[in-house]
Amino acid sequence: MKLGISLQIAAQVLLVSSQAVAAISVQTGSSAQPHAYDTESTQTNSDKVSPTAPLGELPFRLSDGYLISVEGEIGTQTHLKFILDTGASISMVDSKIADRLKLERHSTESFNFDRKLSWEQATFPEVRFGPNRATNIVMLVGHLAKYSEFARNADAIIGLDLLRLSNFTVDYDAKKIIFHSPAQATAAPPNNPLSKFLFLEILVQGHSVRLVVDTGFAGILVFEERLRMSVPELAVDTALNVTMGGRLHAKQTTLHRVVIGATRGDVSVLLTKAPSTDTLPGIVGVVGITALNARRVNFNFPERSLTWE
Repeated sequence: MKLGISLQIAAQVLLVSSQAVAAISVQTGSSAQPHAYDTESTQTNSDKVSPTAPLGELPFRLSDGYLISVEGEIGTQTHLKFILDTGASISMVDSKIADRLKLERHSTESFNFDRKLSWEQATFPEVRFGPNRATNIVMLVGHLAKYSEFARNADAIIGLDLLRLSNFTVDYDAKKIIFHSPAQATAAPPNNPLSKFLFLEILVQGHSVRLVVDTGFAGILVFEERLRMSVPELAVDTALNVTMGGRLHAKQTTLHRVVIGATRGDVSVLLTKAPSTDTLPGIVGVVGITALNARRVNFNFPERSLTWE
């Protein structure tokens, strides 16, 4: 069985050679009790404060049932299609945009858990979406359609380097992104490539496992060897062999007795081979926010927490 490959398959982008961001600035322009998780431990509903007053709103479109795309600007190029991807640590721009801006570029590489990718990188004078504005920002440059078939019509994939500029809420009912002022940042471990990411702690048959939160993925993908180490007596249904994007082999199966927030039950997942031990250490897999079946999802980057309702 063949499945389309999602943005997640090339997510968790870690540069082999990188440059610092010259300058980044943010322009400013209901109180439910959601489930809350962060990178350190599972939180109760009262552990996290509600989002702050909104800075602004931005309509979005939902593609393929899960990809969030918004309109943005890069330099003089306006009305561009940006895909928001919390599974990518750095933003990527399609080559055609860099060609129009006539930017100087340099070769670089990135890698994810199953392959290395060749890119160029360039310093872009300005990137804008919603109330967020970044200047002199280094981003990867390449043909996004080769990166993922789901990005074939995108002008840029906005990763955590830009998404972290402000907290935001994805309101699925209203089809809009609501941007909030970030709270006081908490200290992150130095030189930790995972410090940017948001994580979701779920229970699988009574055992806690940690997943990277990825808006560029439709469901749940887990690394089979790491899952079996975390859940020694793992019970799964008979698996169906699938191929994602024509190259990544996985097994589609059902996990029993899974707890995600207040939801308990059986969950369909993809099992795939784990990356090397030094890649995404301690991470058992990836979860897309559509797996939460939520109306609103709140991203709080300084607190490294995810809440939903």
